[in-house]
Amino acid sequence: MPVDDQTFNGMSNEAVARATGRNWDAWLRFLDDLGAQESDHKEIVALLAGPGGLDNGWWQQSVAIGYEQARGLRVVGQTSAGGYQIGVQRTLPLPAETCWNLVMGEPGRAIWLGIVDNLLLQQGEQYQTREGQWGEVRSVLAGQRVRLTWHSPELAGPSTLQVTITPSGDKSSVRFHQERLSSLEEREQMRERWRKALDGLSELAGR
Repeated sequence: MPVDDQTFNGMSNEAVARATGRNWDAWLRFLDDLGAQESDHKEIVALLAGPGGLDNGWWQQSVAIGYEQARGLRVVGQTSAGGYQIGVQRTLPLPAETCWNLVMGEPGRAIWLGIVDNLLLQQGEQYQTREGQWGEVRSVLAGQRVRLTWHSPELAGPSTLQVTITPSGDKSSVRFHQERLSSLEEREQMRERWRKALDGLSELAGR
């Protein structure tokens, strides 16, 4: 792959070079020279925190993940804990407050969460949908995001879901981010679910 076209951990060569002073090719060579291919994730982060590396913890983690993907130590969507995650988003033609009310109101919520009787969006609230999912609301920042646990008969174990509304002028981005999935198959399964949810929300927004 040409150096200019390299993208790892969802970040382009240009973005990494602009933020860290090195492009992906330079970081790969830097870590190779330190023997990172024989290291686990924590050890790679420690190498990046050492001499000649990075003093920003977020970028240490991000470059480490990108290195692992580039060297085949991690597949796209796999977290450092060994699970998988998925993020899907779409821009809706609504200002943030209107978008929040649409997504979190009963009709919109039924599209992505399922039908729940008398759900209060507040920390500690437990839910069970008529379709068989259940969990607990972990945190709510009104107008911006909701984080909850997500159990489903379709999945091997519990996962965590975050729904975020981000304003962009007179429009808003809706993002579903799900963590702790057990396999690539589950990751693709949930990607399709959240894409369909965004289709439904887009249709609701256009009415």
